[in-house]
Order: sequence, then C-alpha cells, then structure tokens
Amino acid sequence: MEAEGHYQRGEELRERCRFSEAVEAYREALMAYPPAETFGRLQCQKRIGDCLRMIGAFRDAEEAYRDALELARQRGDELEEADCLVGLGLSQRALGELEEAKGNFQKALDLYQEYDDPEGEGFCLWAMGGMWRALGDLRRAKEAFQEALFLFEGVEDPWGQGYCHCGLGGVERVMGNYRESLDHYSRANQLLGEVDDTFGRAYSFCGMGNANRMMGYLPRALDYFARATELYSEIGDKVSYAWTLWGEGTALKMIRRLQEAEERFRRAQGLFSETGDGRGTIYCLLSLGEIRQLEGRVGDAAASLQRAEEVLEGKPFALERCHLRLYRWLLEGGDRGELGEIREAYRKLGSHFLNSPPTLPLNLP
Repeated sequence: MEAEGHYQRGEELRERCRFSEAVEAYREALMAYPPAETFGRLQCQKRIGDCLRMIGAFRDAEEAYRDALELARQRGDELEEADCLVGLGLSQRALGELEEAKGNFQKALDLYQEYDDPEGEGFCLWAMGGMWRALGDLRRAKEAFQEALFLFEGVEDPWGQGYCHCGLGGVERVMGNYRESLDHYSRANQLLGEVDDTFGRAYSFCGMGNANRMMGYLPRALDYFARATELYSEIGDKVSYAWTLWGEGTALKMIRRLQEAEERFRRAQGLFSETGDGRGTIYCLLSLGEIRQLEGRVGDAAASLQRAEEVLEGKPFALERCHLRLYRWLLEGGDRGELGEIREAYRKLGSHFLNSPPTLPLNLP
C-alpha cells in the first residue's frame, strides 16, 4: 500500500475513534513517504500526536507534535505551525505544564488571527478555555469557551460547537451553576450525536452525569455515567474514562456505597497515574481520604490528604488548592472564620458552590 493509502486508512480509523490502530496506520504512512514529501510527513506526525493525545500518551504526543512543528517551520507554513502549537499545548496542559501550554496557545492564536482563520482561532480558544479552567481562572475559561462557540457557530461547525458546550458545561459546574451545566452538556450531546462522534457523546454523557449528581439526582447520574462508560470502553479511552470513574465514585459515595466508590476512585487513580495527570490524581486522593474519614480511619484519611498536598506542591491548580483546604477543614474540624476564608478563596476564582455549609460526604463539583 502506498503512503497515501496508509494515511487514508489512519483517517478512517481516527474518525471511528480507533485511535491506537490509527497511530499504526499513520506510522506506516510516515515510513512510506520519502524525506522530500515534507507535507505528507507533517500531516502524519500531527495526526500521530492527535491520536496519542486521545489515548493519554501525552509525552509521546509531545514528541510527535514537535517533529511536526519542525517540518511546518521548514516549509514556512505558519498555519500548520499554529495547528502543531495547539496540539503541543494540549499535551502540555494534560500534564499540568500550564505555563508552557499558555505560551504555545498564545503563539498559535496570534497566527490564526493574523491569517484570519476562524476555525483555527476557535480551536485555540477552546484549548485555552481548558487551560484557564485548570489554572482556576473560571471567568476567563468561560469567556474563552464562549468566544470559541461564537466562532464555530459562524462557520457552522457542529463538532466545534459540541466541544465548546462540553467546555462550558464543565466550567458552569465548578462555578456552581448546575442547571446551566446540564443545558450545555445536553446541547453538546445532541450536536455530537448528530455527527456520530462517539468520544464526544461519551464526554457529554459524563458531563450530564456530573450535572445531575450536583443537583442531587443520583440514580439518573449513575445512568449517565454507565452510558459514558459503555462508549469509552468501545473506543478504549483512558483519559476521559478516568474522570467518569471519579464522577461515578462520587455519586456512589453520596449514597454511602463506600466500597463501590473506593473501587472507582482507585481505578481512576491508576489511570491518572498511567497518563501523568496530576490534577486527576489529586481528586482521587481527596476522595479516598474522605472515605477513610467516613469509615473512622482518621490516620489514613490524614495520610491521603498529605499525599494530595505533595502532588499539588508547585502546581498551578488554584481550584484544587481550595478543595484541599476545604477537605482539611472538614476532616480536622476548623472554625467558622477559616471556612469563611475558604469560601472567599473559591469566590475569587469564580465559584460559588460553597454557598451552603459543607458536610461529609462532600459532593465536590
């Protein structure tokens, strides 16, 4: 099979969310292209990065994007360079390297705006929305997703619109706006269902589960998590499935099914550890510490929080730092004044989920 045939097979597999198989097809195409075919080699490296990122191999994805970036610069193709910079930034964002991601996103955004590329600009703003959320700047995250959605609506891109609604759903949830979160995820599910995007449907089902969980509709939440799990299993996802496990575990914890909840948290923790996702690891350690506290194992609970603090050290995760403070207050019995300080710290980030007095078990957004 010629290089182009291998590449097209990779495209077909990628569109069906069979990312691991797609990587192999793209690698075969890469080997078949002669060195002079820099455009074909560039596309292969970029797609390899895309697929590796989707299966959680973020370091390998970084390497592929850097190789693609070098080829784009050799060709003097600045729009391709911008695409590679966004992919590289997304890999760095997943690994918690947020300052590096921010720099690459900004370079890409400048190029997209210079060349008047609304789809590229929308994609970059969507990526930046996730970055701002990870940094804990929830208002800027929301603005970035809204700007991206406006651009994708202008070019009638249902995929872009769907993923922007997913981003907005996540931000609205951690801001404490649970009905708005559900509305965004439901709209995303509709849009991504119409274009038969399996990954996007799974992502939106997980979000709908979390929104229902925060509104107290726990059986309904568990049903949505089950739907997400079925789809993630179909495509072999690790990254987003780990967040589904965490959400499902939290719902089970709220109805005191602690052994089942712990099993979900430990599986999620394993996947976060495998993919190098420190932020996800922090959520699992906090949740496992809470289970230990509910079981009366105070020493083990304190040890779990200490481990979460060690993972958080030196990281720019402002929202997760608030979560850690809140868990310490709950588990160690802090005073009302300290709770007021924690509530104010959340509000500075743009979140009002802590409006009511917190109790264990804690339904963390």
